[in-house]
Amino acid sequence: MSLTRLSVKFAGESGQGINTVGKLLSKALNQHGYKTFSYREYPSLIKGGVASYQIDFSNKLINSSSRNCNILLTSSTESIIHYLNTVSQNGILIHGSKDLNFSQEQEEHIKRNNISVIYLDSVELAIKAGGTEIMSNAAILGFLWRILNLDVEILIEIILEHFKSKNIDLEAEKKVILAGHTSPSYRPELSERINIPKLELLKQRSINISGNDALSLGAISCGVRAYYGYPMTPATSIFKFLGNTANDTGILVKQAENEITAIHMAMGSMHMGTRALVATSGGGFDLMTETISCAGMTETPLVVVLSQRAGSGTGVPTWTGASDLQLAVTPSHGEFPRCVLSASDANSSYTLIQKAFNIAEQYQLPVILLTEKQISESIFSLPSLPKNIPIERGLSTGDLRYEITDSGISPRWIPSKDKKPYISNSDEHTEDGTSTDDSQEVIQMADKRARKQETLMNEIPEPTLYGSKNSEIVFVGWGSVKNVMTDLISTRDDITYLHYEYIYPLKTALLSDLIKQGKRLILAENNQTGQLGKLLSQETGFLFKEKVLKYDGRPFFLEDILDFLNSQ
Repeated sequence: MSLTRLSVKFAGESGQGINTVGKLLSKALNQHGYKTFSYREYPSLIKGGVASYQIDFSNKLINSSSRNCNILLTSSTESIIHYLNTVSQNGILIHGSKDLNFSQEQEEHIKRNNISVIYLDSVELAIKAGGTEIMSNAAILGFLWRILNLDVEILIEIILEHFKSKNIDLEAEKKVILAGHTSPSYRPELSERINIPKLELLKQRSINISGNDALSLGAISCGVRAYYGYPMTPATSIFKFLGNTANDTGILVKQAENEITAIHMAMGSMHMGTRALVATSGGGFDLMTETISCAGMTETPLVVVLSQRAGSGTGVPTWTGASDLQLAVTPSHGEFPRCVLSASDANSSYTLIQKAFNIAEQYQLPVILLTEKQISESIFSLPSLPKNIPIERGLSTGDLRYEITDSGISPRWIPSKDKKPYISNSDEHTEDGTSTDDSQEVIQMADKRARKQETLMNEIPEPTLYGSKNSEIVFVGWGSVKNVMTDLISTRDDITYLHYEYIYPLKTALLSDLIKQGKRLILAENNQTGQLGKLLSQETGFLFKEKVLKYDGRPFFLEDILDFLNSQ
């Protein structure tokens, strides 16, 4: 069976239930055996504006979005205008705007691309079927399911399961779904346009999970006992997930009055032996940097999730980007060891938060885990979550808290009445924690801390190479770039992708080998200046002549890489 990849986009205003419709469609497609990837666009508004929920699905695992969609279903006139140009050739536009008039330019676009335009009065369908206006989305799903030519009973099961605990007439909901499924607006040629392979029904459903939910589960599994935060998109859903599950997990979840207080509480908890997490976005991270410096000097383990969005200042707060890498690598004042990791999908979000805590405690340093709005909020389809990573706390006993060692790692024990007390000093200090400004003691302690970075460098892995080792074209990137590159590699064997998950300390042996082989190296980053490329250039002296940089608040789509390759 050849790979078939199709895309459905729901568009309308914020507050019209677009996310719910998208999630229900994803679950129903998973039940039919398809793999899905879901991507959201929305304005910084509670209601109004233009928002969308796109589901790409395939008979093979996918982790990225297409730029265009095969079917666009809209519930507002403004969303038609906004997204009409994303409907692919021979695609379908389904709308509920009775008095819709297209401009001449739009008419030409529809004709040129052979787009089939269908008017569906989903509100009328819902009411005539005995439902209410709010059930109109169920009619839309029923109509779409008819076009996809899939088993309507599965769709009904998924929708009724979702609403069974809510105050909704389930029998009326079922009738509305069927009303949409049997609507006279349907024409057989619509299904002919959307030719998808039939797969065997799954006995078990795939896991549909966002990057932030996976990260939260990873935090729970590795023994996090406290979460402190101040809401900031796109990190807020970590706060929400851990808060909603707190009664089951026993994790302390507290909203601080600001990001400074949140990270102070996290550092204090970690000092006392409790694994505590704090998460924020760029603006909040700025406020945390002084505390990160304090953790570096006091050698207090600390884990911070930096969930990136686009732009400086408040930028475009509900859109994606990856422009905080340099901020994560060089936060705070002074020089001290730290570690920076970068998630790319739900799997790595789950595992890297566990690795972050192990590294923080074993090496007694701050760890920053980078993620992005595209990773944090997108919904990934997984067969299962990865295996848990054993917890390694690195606790030991000793006489000197900051003992100078060859590895740079000193003994660390939990302060308690039955353990030897020590001074945790943010001034430069001697081995027992006493403040000092003696030049030799300052050098010795700074060198000791620096050796931790060297020890860590010897233990972290090289970046991962995806695709054929024989291809001459090698893309280099980090974060969500991996998802579009691996999806593309699954369809062609002439490109390779070098993915950086451990950003700092930076491993360059594999890259240097590719440079020596004379490979065509292309940098791909979701920022304006190629921040990873700059770090790699500092370490290797190699300058990337070819770059694919995207910084418009949107993630990389498959077509972005294809357009670049086709333009060469």
